[in-house]
Amino acid sequence: MRASLVPVLAGALLLSVTGCSPEQRPLVAVYVDQRGVPYALLRSCDDDGRVRGPGLRGTLARGTEGAAPDEARGSAPAEPLAEDSWTGWDTRGHHEAADFPLFAPPSSWSAETRGPQSLQPAHSYELAFADPDDSYAYTASVTFDARELAALPTGQVLTGQGAMPSGAFEDLARQACRG
Repeated sequence: MRASLVPVLAGALLLSVTGCSPEQRPLVAVYVDQRGVPYALLRSCDDDGRVRGPGLRGTLARGTEGAAPDEARGSAPAEPLAEDSWTGWDTRGHHEAADFPLFAPPSSWSAETRGPQSLQPAHSYELAFADPDDSYAYTASVTFDARELAALPTGQVLTGQGAMPSGAFEDLARQACRG
């Protein structure tokens, strides 16, 4: 695990010394299919179609910390979440950009999963990845909650720029990679 952190820490140090932040690009979207299954769409600017360290992290949304577990997390009683706990999945290394069910990343990614692998009420989620090159030129992410996904009209995806038709997202992602 330490070996995988070295390039990330080196890149973070380089960015902090130079005062630069990676550009945020519109390369991630989520949507709900006709069966009600949430999906992830990841696009890459890399010639090989790769992304670095994609992950989904869900945390108890602000303002719900003092709520009873039933209120904060749905109808099933559960233990309160510790401050550092999260639900979702995480990966290391480079992976091919893909479309997949939000809580079922490709098996070849060997994702580490935590907590319930379904959307939880009162949780805020972030789906994100980084530039696959060592340049740390860009990152991509979208934040959302279960209500936002449920409210999406058919044929729309949710991006960091808001809801839009899926074709518009594809166009936006292609443009982001040209510029």
